[in-house]
Amino acid sequence: MWHVLTTNTSYVDLGADYYLRRDDPQTRKNRRLHQLQDLGYTVELALTA
Repeated sequence: MWHVLTTNTSYVDLGADYYLRRDDPQTRKNRRLHQLQDLGYTVELALTA
């Protein structure tokens, strides 16, 4: 709302799936990996068949 009021533009709905479309699986994996390592876990990743 702040952006609409300060720039005097119309509101544009980005859609219900906006954040899902922006999601990058590699980035999400790396974030979770670092979170676990920060908690003291040793993480080994292996692909499932």
